Amino acid sequence: MQDTPFKIYNASAGSGKTYTLAKEYLKIILLNTKGYKQILAITFTNKAVNEMKHRILDNLYKFSLKSNIEKTSPMFDELVEELQIEPLKLQQKSKTVLKEILHNYAFFDVSTIDKFTHRLIRTFAKDLKLPQNFEVVLDIDLLLDEAVSRLINKAGKDPKLTKVLIDFALEKIDDDKSWDIAFDLNKTGKLLFNETNSAHLKKLADKEIDDFIHLQKSILKKIKAAEANARLQAEAVMQLIFEHSLETTDFPRETLPNHFKKI
Repeated sequence: MQDTPFKIYNASAGSGKTYTLAKEYLKIILLNTKGYKQILAITFTNKAVNEMKHRILDNLYKFSLKSNIEKTSPMFDELVEELQIEPLKLQQKSKTVLKEILHNYAFFDVSTIDKFTHRLIRTFAKDLKLPQNFEVVLDIDLLLDEAVSRLINKAGKDPKLTKVLIDFALEKIDDDKSWDIAFDLNKTGKLLFNETNSAHLKKLADKEIDDFIHLQKSILKKIKAAEANARLQAEAVMQLIFEHSLETTDFPRETLPNHFKKI
């Protein structure tokens, strides 16, 4: 089987991926003192970046301590075996590499994918016809306002969407609320930026307006059926109270009969 320089580590959360990646990183830089200048380590969050950097530097520091040569860590023992190197030599190399990194920290390149992409785009800003001093703005509220405005501007052009928006506005008025639907659309739109909701929202990706209208009709039909059943049950209870010659004052604070009267 042909050997390949690519290695894939597929593991679930908490199974030790960071440990394995940190060890692989250490193997490269311990074989080549300036190897860290040729490595680009990319992850998703700043927290993961800080953890990765901390693990690498912390291990190098611990490896370089003379007092630890007798009592080594599992990571140290694994590196000695996999690199086929003497413990004392590994200790010395760790000290040298740590010093090299700290003196040239800017080349210790562990970053988020966002930061790397931003740096790459800035490098080719002229080719991409972008201002050299462009800035990336991550303003969810601004983005949502723009999206909601574009949606509302479609009213009058798309018949189905227009009817949905008008019905929504009229429903708000019936509930003694402001007819302005922009606030509600913004509030609902924020669900798109919550990772907890992403899996559920994906299920709605292929749905059309007709699907939601059908769902609304189905839900309203069930609500009306439930209300009708509740009224029948309430009337039956009030009839039972009447048949037993009970007065509303026979109940504490008249709570029970008033509840069913309201229904």
